[in-house]
Amino acid sequence: MTGAEPPAVSPVPWPPLVPSPRRSAAVLVGTATHVVPSTLLPLPQAAGSVAALADALTGPSGGFDPAAVHRRVDPRTPADVFRLLPTAGDPLDVLLFYFAGHGLRGADKRLCLALPGSVDDGRRTERTALPVTAVFQAMRQVRAEYRIAVLDCCFAGLALDAPDASDIHLLVAAGRGKRAFTPEDHTRTGFTTALLRVLTEGVPDGPEHLDLTTLYRHLAVTLPAARLPEPLQRAFNATGDLALFRNPAHGTAHTRPGLLARARFADQVKALGLAGRPRRLAQAARLFEAVARDAAAHLGPVDPDTLRFRHVHASALGEAGDPYTACALLERTLTDWQPLAPPDDPALAAARASLHHWRTALPHPRPPDHEASLT
Repeated sequence: MTGAEPPAVSPVPWPPLVPSPRRSAAVLVGTATHVVPSTLLPLPQAAGSVAALADALTGPSGGFDPAAVHRRVDPRTPADVFRLLPTAGDPLDVLLFYFAGHGLRGADKRLCLALPGSVDDGRRTERTALPVTAVFQAMRQVRAEYRIAVLDCCFAGLALDAPDASDIHLLVAAGRGKRAFTPEDHTRTGFTTALLRVLTEGVPDGPEHLDLTTLYRHLAVTLPAARLPEPLQRAFNATGDLALFRNPAHGTAHTRPGLLARARFADQVKALGLAGRPRRLAQAARLFEAVARDAAAHLGPVDPDTLRFRHVHASALGEAGDPYTACALLERTLTDWQPLAPPDDPALAAARASLHHWRTALPHPRPPDHEASLT
């Protein structure tokens, strides 16, 4: 025995469940216009969302055959929706249902999906709209191993309370009492815009296939960072491992663009922490640590981007409650940085300012277990 440390072993990623395109079906529904007696405002972004998601499902990164993706904008009746569901054939791996439009609260706060003639008055809502429980009942009549419902509407979190959703994977755009939000200048809804961005840009340090848990983890950061409602998800058994899309950024985690994308995501996580979610600060520090470590290994320890990543990692540790380690890391970073950059380098100046800030923030007396890190 030499006493040498054993070589590091990379963890084996948990394999996703990748359905067969031949055994996958999707129903995409959107309500964009409203007619008398409805008093609901038009939502043209719902139509754009249905079209864009259909393209993503059947595009190069999608996992669906175009013939198995059925869409309908402005269905007049619930029957128009139910006719889109597959009724025969071999059992499916996955059945996906997606809705974009207004969400309404029926009797006892049951979620209803608005149709063009829906009336939002509490009394006639369930008779003029599409109760989400009816959707779930219809989905359960389809022979499928896994069922997924993505609801992009106000009050979508109420769907979690529907008994018929107990074995359906739910991804919803807003909480039970929250309204979904769509910026007026968007051609798609706010939630679906964020979802499509993840599908288009990918996750550099993510798996080859984007499972539902990875998608939710990113949406739970990017949506609040864009001042949109925080989504909710409820998985059933292994549904979080379902992967309906390829990850277009797979394999780029250690490239310069991939490292920059990872750092931007970590910065969004930190922003949530600073906005009142302190657990996010510790997450951000760990994410920045991984970015700085990988940048040092693949770009070099004194590459300009690596030095900036080392700076933001140290600052994130300070924000997470460890100013002593933040100071120690900043001192080492500046020792490496100062001989290489001009004195007026703004990034170098920012790192110096950070060191001054965290030195000022140090409580006194200094805890004994941090003495060594600051010498």
